[in-house]
Amino acid sequence: PAENIKQQLLDAAENMLQETGGRRLVMSELATRVGLSQSPAHNFFATKDDLVRALAARWFENIEAELARVAKQGGASADKFKRYVLTTLRLKRGKHDANPELFRAYLALASDHMDLVQGHAKRLSALLEHIIAELVPAESVSAMLQLTEDATLLFRMPHTIAMFRPMATDERAAAVV
Repeated sequence: PAENIKQQLLDAAENMLQETGGRRLVMSELATRVGLSQSPAHNFFATKDDLVRALAARWFENIEAELARVAKQGGASADKFKRYVLTTLRLKRGKHDANPELFRAYLALASDHMDLVQGHAKRLSALLEHIIAELVPAESVSAMLQLTEDATLLFRMPHTIAMFRPMATDERAAAVV
């Protein structure tokens, strides 16, 4: 049941994020929402920062795992490159479309925790670099990675997906690839 309580606290935190547009997380209120006092809640998340890190890990986990799977797949490198870009878009767009309010709340929370966002971006960049290294000579990998990241901002960056959602389509992403 300890893992169940932890998940309940994370679910309650997401609800609070959604309710407050990502501007408020209060441990005592989260504890109350799941039927705990504040002290036992701190056994799961000692600080608010620990809670935010757990929320970020949960938010990023399936994206990173799925993109790692794409990066490690066999097949033609050009196809893998296209799958990576389209999968990134589909996963992030899917989170947006499933719950736009929660998506925006996470964006607001992220603005105060850029170290977590940068860590996620760095892990995804490393996966993309692995794919690009299969496509271009070693001396061109860095430049191609930068070019790819610049060209695919609309399809990778949560802020741009949310802001320009009607343009974040598979067809446009495939055309850019």
